[in-house]
Amino acid sequence: MSSAAYDEYAKEHQQQHQHHSGNGVGNGVHANGKSVPEGWKFDNMWHTKISNTPSFVAASKFLGEFFGTATLMFLGCMGCLDAFDNETSNLSRGLIFGFTVMVVIITFGVVSGAHINPVVSIAAYIYGDLSFVMMLLYFVAQFAGALCGYGLLMGVAPQKYFDQALVAGHGSCVTAPHASLSVGAALAIEFIVTGILIWACCGVWDPRNAQHQDSGPVKFALLVAAISVAAGPATGASMNPARTLAPCVWNNSYHKIWIYFVGPPLAGIIMPIIYKYLFRKDAIAGLNVELPPSPTQEQVCVCIVHNKESQSNKV
Repeated sequence: MSSAAYDEYAKEHQQQHQHHSGNGVGNGVHANGKSVPEGWKFDNMWHTKISNTPSFVAASKFLGEFFGTATLMFLGCMGCLDAFDNETSNLSRGLIFGFTVMVVIITFGVVSGAHINPVVSIAAYIYGDLSFVMMLLYFVAQFAGALCGYGLLMGVAPQKYFDQALVAGHGSCVTAPHASLSVGAALAIEFIVTGILIWACCGVWDPRNAQHQDSGPVKFALLVAAISVAAGPATGASMNPARTLAPCVWNNSYHKIWIYFVGPPLAGIIMPIIYKYLFRKDAIAGLNVELPPSPTQEQVCVCIVHNKESQSNKV
């Protein structure tokens, strides 16, 4: 609260108190001896002296990525769990993950950009929208959030459902290539679908799209859902090392996990470089090129997957 607003607040409450109690408080001091509620002083100090510091902003972004990735894993993987008399399908799993992304963007998009994916953070760093230090901070938040989110799901859902998924395949929400795929084919699929997602992120970050950010959460929900439904039966459509690691750790199931730590990160490095130098157009010195002003909020882009188990014979 600014000092002018603070003074106006005190003046207004002085007048209100005089109106209700006559001249009992002629000097504007409330019955408790304070001119304004103590909470307003704290709010003023918090928003002007504490929450604007670089360390607080970094911590806020860290927590945004942590809780955003945890939400992704808890809600998304709950939708992939064959439990509670519910049988999931490839379509339902894709839609659930897609709209979970929408929830995360709505909640944390203005806080940290809602990357919830180390690959997206790599792309943002290469693209020039994220510093190297913040990229590393995002990595820690995303992997920790994924582990905690999936761990919370295992803590509240009956263990028998996770045991059944391990018997039937590689585990609930664990991504693994289909048995019919070669290693090279699985690696290529993860690289390509992640590259599509990263190019979509680059398109959002492009200065020319600054005035076309309406309905962003819904658009990303449908984008992620489309990719997940298309590639889910083949590889689980991970596109996200943090999303892949957490179920593997909790289920102690690591079938060809290296594919998801090679294909998606390579796409996160190569695809933004291509977009940045081939497709992106910025104002060039010496040329009369006008671009719309950059948005004040964080650019939002996310990446995830679905797939309940990614089994060898049944997906």
